[in-house]
This record gives sequence, structure tokens and C-alpha cells, in this order.
Amino acid sequence: MEEVRVRFAPSPTGFLHVGGARTAIFNWLYARSKKGKFLLRIEDTDAQRSKSELSEQIIRSLDWLEIRPDEPVVYQSDRISRYKEIVEQLVSLKKAYYCFKTIGELDLERKEAQANKTSIKHDRASMNMTDDEIKEFISSGKEYTIRFHVPDGVTEFDDLVHGKTTFSNSGIDDFVILRSDGTPVYQIAVVVDDHDMNITHVIRGDDHLSNTPKQILLYKAMNWELPLFAHLPMILDEDKRKLSKRRNPVAVEEYRDKGYLHEALFNFLTLLGFAPNNNTELISRDELVETFTFARVNKKSAVFDMKKLNWINSEYIKMKDEADIASLVKEGLNKIMPETDAESIPLDYVIKSVHLMKERVCIINDFIELGKYFFIEPETYEEKGLAKYSNDESKKLLAEYLDSFNEVFSDNNIMNPEELEKHLRSYTDLKGVKAASVIHPLRLALTGGTVSPGIFEVMEVLGKDKIRKRIKRFIQ
Repeated sequence: MEEVRVRFAPSPTGFLHVGGARTAIFNWLYARSKKGKFLLRIEDTDAQRSKSELSEQIIRSLDWLEIRPDEPVVYQSDRISRYKEIVEQLVSLKKAYYCFKTIGELDLERKEAQANKTSIKHDRASMNMTDDEIKEFISSGKEYTIRFHVPDGVTEFDDLVHGKTTFSNSGIDDFVILRSDGTPVYQIAVVVDDHDMNITHVIRGDDHLSNTPKQILLYKAMNWELPLFAHLPMILDEDKRKLSKRRNPVAVEEYRDKGYLHEALFNFLTLLGFAPNNNTELISRDELVETFTFARVNKKSAVFDMKKLNWINSEYIKMKDEADIASLVKEGLNKIMPETDAESIPLDYVIKSVHLMKERVCIINDFIELGKYFFIEPETYEEKGLAKYSNDESKKLLAEYLDSFNEVFSDNNIMNPEELEKHLRSYTDLKGVKAASVIHPLRLALTGGTVSPGIFEVMEVLGKDKIRKRIKRFIQ
């Protein structure tokens, strides 16, 4: 049985888009499900727009998603001579021809086609030129492109997602395969690469569907074996519009930096077009490999639902080892709150804060933004809290509570949530006030806000020194 070989082939003209990441994931899953090979090709023939740093960024983003190629990365910029070799073969086979038409002549053809509501059809006059005439034109400095001669008829293929798909060749222009500057175009480079890399399945987005008949014609012209094709549904935003960075992040790197887990993003992106067994939404990578099949890939566009992504991420945070989460929180602190000197914060301390917060957060950065009081003393207090709890009576109760706290919880005494609550309630009973009259200003003093996990659990994590210091500061 032939080994399955698939590829992901991004262009390094921007960061790795979540749509591209979804394509990479589907390729990787299919390869793993068939015990085949997943390859990576960087399509960097556009020298003006392609940047090496973006190639590196794409590879880093894939690595973060734990999608790694099984063979060395292929760069199209290293293979220009190979593409030109095939273009020359197509010319010699009379399957392609030199086109010496000027931009003005091509514009006129385009306008005539628009006026007649027909597709552009070149007169192919240069196909009848002799080799000597062609050489004379070239030596005189006349610019040219090389176009593929599209034959009459139809082009059909069985798409693994959409089924039988047919294109009339009359709707396909004689497309350029070599530009006037001598660089090959996308269509020829892709076909040559996929052939040379022995790709058996071309899995990509629906936006490439119109490229497929052109590429099939090139395969047939070279008498090469065709791969199978699978075109994945487009990804739209919640308003059924094209994903836009103006509304939500579209780069994988942005989701990583915001504190999404790679396992969660992988899981979520897989669900954009794939329906697992029993409609489960939380599914491991191993389970996805076992169940992946194109029969379960939808034809309709998928919707990028941020609420679902946040929910999936929150579930993965709950399931993940707290020490691993704490390490990610420390990384985030270095970026978001460098003043905390995250390296000096003991991992055990961060783990305790994670344990308290993990049921309340969606992303890693929430641990920092919602629980910043674990890492830095509040500089300001919530206005709503100040209005309610910074009056003289509250401060007097809190000052006396601190005196009692210092007596009961000396440096040698154990301080746990049970003992803390027992002490506070004894103190408020003694004062003849409700426990809330101390708990609320205490929370404001320690966290800067009116909402937090259980205040006694927060106190245990903060420790005696921070408690004393923060209460004193609040009172003053």
C-alpha cells in the first residue's frame, strides 16, 4: 500500500493565520491516522513579499502547536531552477508557449472579454512562431511570459470533501507559468513540488478550489500521477463574515501570547469543520488521530466562536497540571508585569495562586490580570469598594482586627483557612458586628477589589507579612 504523504505549504508573507493552522492540523491528523508523513513547504518565491523572519515565525507557531514535519523543510526559493526546467519541458512539448503581448494588448483583450461577458481567450499567435523568431524577439529585448496552453474540454476530480467536481476548460484562461522577470508562478511551482515530494493527498482550504483544475491540467501535461484533493470549509466569524484581525486575533502567535493553551487551540481548530464521534467537544489528540476521516469533514463554512474557544481553554486549564500552569503564569508575568521580578517568585507560591484561581479563568493571562494582587501590592482600590468600605468605622474595625491577628498568628503559628475564618468570626462576635463588616474591607485591602476567591484561602497564599503590610497601607 502506498505511503500517505501530505504537506502544509504556507507563504511567509504574514504570521501563521488560524485558518492556515487548521489546514496544518487536518494534514497532520490525516497523516498520523494513516501512519504516513507530514511535510512542510515554505512557498517563498515572491521575493518582494516573503520574509525569512516570517518563515521562522510560522515554524515556531507550528512547533508550539506540536505540529512538526517528518522530513526537512522544503523552501521553494531553493528550487527555482527546477521549476524553469519543467517550464522548458512544457514548451518543448507544445503544452506551453511564449507570449510577447504588451500590457496594453492584454488590457484590451480583458476589456473586450468583459464587454462580451466571456472569459479571456488569447489568440495564441506566438504558438506558430519558429524557434528562430522567438530567439530574435528575445534577443531584441522584447518582454515575454510563458503561458500554459489550456486544452478544450472539462476537468473533473473527486474531491474527498465535496465529491465529484467539474470545471469547464473554456472558463480557464491560458495562465502564465513563468513571469516576465523569469520567476515561476504559484501554479507551476506547487505542481512540481507536490510531484517531486511524492505528495499523495493535497489537503487545503476551499479558497484553493479554483486553482485545482489548472494544477490538474499541468499534471496531465507532464503525464504525472495525480494526488487526491480535499478542500476544507472556509472559517467565518460569528457574523458569517471573513475572519478579520480588526475583530478578533487571527494569528496563532497572538493566541499564544494571550495565554491560550496549545492543546486547547488545537482541539478548537479541529472542530472548525470536523465533527468527532458523539459530537464531543473536548477530545484528545490521540482520539482525533483515531477518529479522523474526511467523511466527517463538513462542506459548509465553519464559524470561529470565541466563546467556545474560551470555554475549551478554561476546561484545559482545569485539567492541566498546576505546576505547568504556574510556569506559564511566570512566563506571562515577565511579559505583562516585568516589575514583579517573576524569576524571584517561588514556583510553589504561584502554584497556590493557580489552585485558587483556575476555576475562574479562561486564559493564562487571566491569572495575572484577575489575580495580580498575588504578585504585586494593590496601588489603587476599586471605587465601588472605597465608597462602601473605606469609612472610619470600617478602618477602625480593620485596625483592631489586625491587632488581634498579630496576637493570634505570630510568626510561629500555623495559618490556614479554617483557623483564619475561626479567628475572624470570634473577633466579630466579640465586637458584636457581622463577619461581612470585616471581610469586605479586608478583601479590598488585600486585593484592591471586591471580588476574589475565598478571602481566607487568599490570605493563606499571601502569607502573614503581605497581610500585615497591606492592611496597614489601606488604613493609612
